[in-house]
Amino acid sequence: MKKILLFSLLLAPLSLIYAQKYVDEKIWKRWDSATIAKANTAVNANYLSSEEKLVILITNLARTDGPLFSETFLDTYMEGQKPSRYSKSLYRDLKNVKNLKLLFPEKDLYEVAEGHAIKSGKNGQVGHQGFEQRFKPLMKKYNGVAENCAYGYDYAIDIVLQLLVDQDISNLGHRLNMLNPGYDSVGVSIQPHKTYRYNCVMDFGLLAKER
Repeated sequence: MKKILLFSLLLAPLSLIYAQKYVDEKIWKRWDSATIAKANTAVNANYLSSEEKLVILITNLARTDGPLFSETFLDTYMEGQKPSRYSKSLYRDLKNVKNLKLLFPEKDLYEVAEGHAIKSGKNGQVGHQGFEQRFKPLMKKYNGVAENCAYGYDYAIDIVLQLLVDQDISNLGHRLNMLNPGYDSVGVSIQPHKTYRYNCVMDFGLLAKER
């Protein structure tokens, strides 16, 4: 398969909700325990923080059952917000998402994400500086890689919904990465950011050999 290099960038708008809205157990109770356990692929990745693991879990839930994700997490996200063409299109897209490959954590993708998040945070930068150089050592292992960068939040739920809605990103690059049926691997790092308080880097991969 031809190697694919994709990346996109997202800054956090002020209108985003806070993660506390998702403490309500009613949201999680709509998901059966077996589905949550299966989607929780990063549970034993001891190099990840609890929020980084949660980013992977919530992303996997969206990939597992888009309609249910809409009725739970996305509906809660949209409470008190005026629908935009981006949120409306996400509802439409999620209707067609069912049983995509789960994303499993890979330490090499995490290390690339962590290095970029730390450097970006210290320098106050945004974007994907050195993308090809950073991923070059991994390209024998992966047939394709992609990167999402988001800024302003350290709560997993805010990060995931921010990337999925992709407000004002015309090519919906983040959403396409999050819901890309080809990817099966991921690395996530949430780090402080000089300008935006926090930044999250998600690096995706498609293993050249099946897991």
